[in-house]
Amino acid sequence: MKKSCISGRITTFHPQPIHSMSLAYEVMRLFASPQGHLVEIKLTDHMTDTPDAGHEWLWVTDHSVSSLRPSRIEGEMRKVQTFREAQLQLGDQQAKLSWLNGDQLTLEARQPHTLPPEQRQLIHNHLS
Repeated sequence: MKKSCISGRITTFHPQPIHSMSLAYEVMRLFASPQGHLVEIKLTDHMTDTPDAGHEWLWVTDHSVSSLRPSRIEGEMRKVQTFREAQLQLGDQQAKLSWLNGDQLTLEARQPHTLPPEQRQLIHNHLS
């Protein structure tokens, strides 16, 4: 009985780096402080046509991501947003985030809307 020869090539698997992965969101607004980043994202695979559909605010620190759950929107052009966890006052170059526990943060707008790779990976994990 003849044994057939098996031939082929073994190649090394090279995973894509985090920064080149196509994630299912787009950063719309980004504010930063020493305590963390406040990020408004738009889910790019969301199929609803309403203005707020697929938009989400996230609080991102060096080790975690928390979704801010909307309670209501007040004022012209949505300059004040109330979440179950905090109230957000938006300005052109700054935002003020007032947490329910009394802590208040002043955040600076960041252009371009680029997060460090570690925070992008945390958001990716949070959305998965």
